Amino acid sequence: MSKFKTGVMFLLGLAIGGAGTWYYLKSTYEQRSEQDISSAKEAFHTREMKLLAEIEELKKKVEPEKDETESTPTVLANGKVQDKGDVVEYARGKYTQYTPSVIPKRSEPEEPKADSIEAPYVISPDEFGEIDGYTQISLTYYADGILADENGVIIDDIEEIVGDALEHFGEFEDDSVFCRSDPKRCDYEVLQDLRRYADVAKNLPPNR
Repeated sequence: MSKFKTGVMFLLGLAIGGAGTWYYLKSTYEQRSEQDISSAKEAFHTREMKLLAEIEELKKKVEPEKDETESTPTVLANGKVQDKGDVVEYARGKYTQYTPSVIPKRSEPEEPKADSIEAPYVISPDEFGEIDGYTQISLTYYADGILADENGVIIDDIEEIVGDALEHFGEFEDDSVFCRSDPKRCDYEVLQDLRRYADVAKNLPPNR
């Protein structure tokens, strides 16, 4: 075999060997590339799921869960009813919610009682009988806690007639106190008697 043929065969061998090597390297590189891409996709998917889970946890902290029976639908601008979106959608202004204003019912004022507005009040002895048209009435307060008029008729509702006047003995005079009731247009003179009503009642007329 001549040197020329030997050279040609050698070159062909090199070409064939080089082509085989290139094909092998290409296949190996493609496989590794596919593996790297798959690994990257899997890593990205795992990270994406983790981020979604973190977002759900944040949403639960921002907006606590409500009972389904208490949830109210969202009213859109076109009048349709749609369920509420998540917090992110509301923050972006995806929905427009119109909340009707609730006007509290105006309660009717209670009619005040006459005695709570103008209860009997203590006056000085000089003020007793100074107003024209006011009736002057004399009452007696006995040692056993009975309040009676001049005829011995017992006053049942003491507070309504004289208020707290019985607590003011001694402020102006030791044995008497004076009070006025504007609703009844009366001035009351309350005299203190150290006797018991039961003892005094014996001497009163039977038809009092």
